[in-house]
Formats: sequence, structure tokens, C-alpha cells
Amino acid sequence: MENPRTAPRSHESDFSIVDKYGSEFRGIAQYYALAKNRYWLHHLQWVMGRSLLRTLANKHKTTVRKMARRLTAEVYHQGRMRMCLEVKLERPGKEPLTARFGGIRLTTDPLVNIEDRFTDRDRTPPPRAELITRLMAGTCELCGSREEIQIHHVRKLADLNVRGRRERPSWMLTMAALKRKTLVVCKRCHVAIHAGQPTRRPTQVVK
Repeated sequence: MENPRTAPRSHESDFSIVDKYGSEFRGIAQYYALAKNRYWLHHLQWVMGRSLLRTLANKHKTTVRKMARRLTAEVYHQGRMRMCLEVKLERPGKEPLTARFGGIRLTTDPLVNIEDRFTDRDRTPPPRAELITRLMAGTCELCGSREEIQIHHVRKLADLNVRGRRERPSWMLTMAALKRKTLVVCKRCHVAIHAGQPTRRPTQVVK
């Protein structure tokens, strides 16, 4: 019998599960970057890490210990090597996509720069396999660029229909038309979205 706490995510790929846990924890770590007792987050990291491993162990019908051995890796962050849980998605002829949980320093740091991405907390299973296929294509869905591909998230589709807005930007219209809460974009378009600036069009991309 499946664990009711881990079953809702067990249908997703390992990459998607690790990416989601990692995004949530990085957001919390960033929020408390200035806290003097930020090191208390080590306990939260342990709890979330155990939950992540139990989810994957449940999915693969194995043990938490075996999953930990399979996913444990080291990453360099702010002056030293740190332990993390990591899954890589290989792409022919390109750098692999990496999903990572942990591996960040948890002491007070006013200069910390950790990207906090919105994540889908709904209990309804999202189409993660389709998202990975779009990521593997390595193409910005706004301008067609193939450089520094990232994911833009919104919490829910209703956020794309902002009341009082005369004209919605092209990225918002694209997501609303496709009925997606994620959009695969290049770094330049992603920065423009968050800055409230126009994103590039396909004709503006230098091949």
C-alpha cells in the first residue's frame, strides 16, 4: 500500500521530484538569508530530504538508504564542497539538465543569490513528462533562442488573467492560450518577464 503522503508525487519522474523539492527549499533559504539563526534550516533540510528520499523509495519500491546512495553527490558552493541529492537528465550534444536538493550554505548571508521558482503545490498530478520533453528540446517558447534555457512558473492559471490590466504581455497570452503554468524560456526572456519588460520575438534572435 502506498504512503498517502508520498503517493501524489510518485507518478512523476525522478528529475521532476528532486527539482520540485529543491525549488521549495531554495525559496525558503533565500527568504531567511539575513536571519542570524539561519542555520536552524539544517533541520528543515533534513526533514525535507527524508521526505524526498521516501517519495523516491516508494516510487521505485526500494529503501531510503539505497536511494540516498544513488542520488548523493557533491557540489561546490561558496568556498567548499557540499553534499546534496542530485539527478541529471542527459541531453545529446548538450550539457545535462540538473535537478538538485540541498548543497547550499545555511549561515547568514546578505549577498546570497538563490533563485526561488514558483512550484505547483496542487494535489492534481501535473503533466511533468510533457514539461521534460519541452526542456529537452532546448528552445525558448517565446523567441526561439537555444541559449541558457530555464523555466518560468506561475502559481495557477488564474494568475494569467489580471484584473485591470489593459494589455497582457505576450508571454502571459502564450501561457493562457496553451493553458500551461510553465513556460520554457531563455535567460534573457526570463529576466524580461520578471522585470516587466517586453520579451524578444523570434525575428530578434541572432542565429
